[in-house]
Amino acid sequence: MTLAAKAESEVRTNDFFQDATIDDLRLAAMFRRGFRQAMIQINRSLAHHDLSPLQYHLLLEAGAAGTEGCVQGDLAELIQAPEARVSLMVHELNARGLVRTLRCAPDRRMVRVGLTEAGCRIVEAALHAQRAALHQMALDFDVPGVAQMLRGAVQLYLGVDIAEEGRF
Repeated sequence: MTLAAKAESEVRTNDFFQDATIDDLRLAAMFRRGFRQAMIQINRSLAHHDLSPLQYHLLLEAGAAGTEGCVQGDLAELIQAPEARVSLMVHELNARGLVRTLRCAPDRRMVRVGLTEAGCRIVEAALHAQRAALHQMALDFDVPGVAQMLRGAVQLYLGVDIAEEGRF
């Protein structure tokens, strides 16, 4: 490569990194790091309650359905997991006393899944543990910086400038 070609290549590279796109990439990378760190904290708090993220999601959805519970097939769709996996999780969580199942008439193939009192307690405890872990993580953030970061995320990912719309 000639010296002139090398210099031209460096100029093109430097132009790219001076482009506004780099700001979007930095913001996206920062959010991805923060999101990943938050997910690690959430998963650790779930592990302390002997729950996988998918089990916790199943328990949340079953609890959100209220006292009637949720049809097992609907749970599979809600948590975006194969029905066979959901069936196995329901069996495991039932054995732990966290969910109850009820076969519905007339053919009894439809199974409704609801939380037991113990299931409700563990979901609540896991939720509080997650909040505490995320709160601790948030203490390291600069509060004005968080608001600016959230505005940037909405603008980056949704293409909406909420500062102009007076929402933040």
